[in-house]
Amino acid sequence: MTENIMSQLDPIFKATSIAFIGASNNKSKWGGMVLNRLLESDYAGEIYPVNPKESEILGKKAYADIRDIPGKVDLAVFTIPAAHMPEVMKNCVEKGVKGGVVISADFAETGETGRQLQNDTVRIAREGGLRFVGPNGNGVWSSAVKMNLSPMPDWIPGSLAFISQSGMFGGAALRASLLQGIGISKFIAMGNQGDLTAADYLEYLVDDDDTQVIAIYLEGMKEGRRFLETAQRVSKKKPIIILKGGCSEQGARATLSHTAS
Repeated sequence: MTENIMSQLDPIFKATSIAFIGASNNKSKWGGMVLNRLLESDYAGEIYPVNPKESEILGKKAYADIRDIPGKVDLAVFTIPAAHMPEVMKNCVEKGVKGGVVISADFAETGETGRQLQNDTVRIAREGGLRFVGPNGNGVWSSAVKMNLSPMPDWIPGSLAFISQSGMFGGAALRASLLQGIGISKFIAMGNQGDLTAADYLEYLVDDDDTQVIAIYLEGMKEGRRFLETAQRVSKKKPIIILKGGCSEQGARATLSHTAS
């Protein structure tokens, strides 16, 4: 299982080429803000903005469709409306993309319509062999390839992997890590856990050479039994620190509307 999950998630955390679907010249929008952070980072791979309305975005040639990109694409980042996700995910599968980061919101956390969009997107991705983070998160950061796909500035590389089910909590914790000089190997805003779950990330991080300690802010469980068994196994090799939110009645209502947990 570990070897399999490594091959599935390496296209995300060790991507050599990234397509940014929903890229924008407007840095106040998610599609401009996160792309700009990626361009400001020390990421050395290929970057392909995708937007049918633009020919150039933040100094990079833009493509109307991911299938128009001439080279290989390891990872697709999505900042498009949820309603377009199933169709665009099909295009990514056709292109041969194996990893995704879905920042887009308005999925299962909003009700039945969003839940169906999320289910359709997950089904298409899994049938095509594409694994993705999210939806409804605020990105990832990986020291392995110096890749920043979040609205936050670059962090100090180090040995702590931080998985957060809240983008705001994750951002606050990471700012604190900067102030205290704590280095980060991976940051993962897992959002709704539509495809990849907390257990999958533990399976991956246990054999990640850059990670020595794993911290998790968790609002809700998916595959609870598997998570428990995986955490028990992983903790024998690397310590795991968990802060569990949503434990009170009021907190449970909040997490349901926040990440469909």
